[in-house]
Amino acid sequence: MINEKELFVNTINQLRKDNKNKWYFWTGRVDNKAVQIKGFGTWLQIFKVDNVSIHCVSDLSVKAFKTVLERV
Repeated sequence: MINEKELFVNTINQLRKDNKNKWYFWTGRVDNKAVQIKGFGTWLQIFKVDNVSIHCVSDLSVKAFKTVLERV
């Protein structure tokens, strides 16, 4: 069974893959937390959870990218 956080990580990773070499955006709720994302590849220029920015460096591996997303 996939939980909400796992579904979120899979959704954002698929969004990243579907928008290769393009900016992508996502806004929604995960585990009753407001989440905002603006990314390019594995770089999350904006990653906010309940309006608190979560730091993310550019040029991450996909594994590290997914680990950052799990911080929700």
